Amino acid sequence: MALEAIKEIKNSETKAEEIVKSATSEAKDIVQKAIEKSQNQYDDVMLKAKDKANEIINEAIDNGKTSAGNILEKGKKECEDILNVAVDKKNDAVKLVAERIVKIHGNS
Repeated sequence: MALEAIKEIKNSETKAEEIVKSATSEAKDIVQKAIEKSQNQYDDVMLKAKDKANEIINEAIDNGKTSAGNILEKGKKECEDILNVAVDKKNDAVKLVAERIVKIHGNS
């Protein structure tokens, strides 16, 4: 009877070792799958973040171009206004000089 109990204990120990080995192997597989899944999720999040960042950058560039275009148009208009004022003043100066010349020579 004692011999049978020892054999049964040995068999139980062997089964326990197999169960531990199987559980260890399964745990390693679970950890590996979790690592792969987390890496895939990380890659997906990073890709979405990069896409969103590019979208924000492109929107900012478009807004900047629009603002710059408006500023350039305003600057061109101001330049034209200044040139027009300069032309008007030049014409007034020519008239004034011409009138003085005519007055001087007209009185002689």
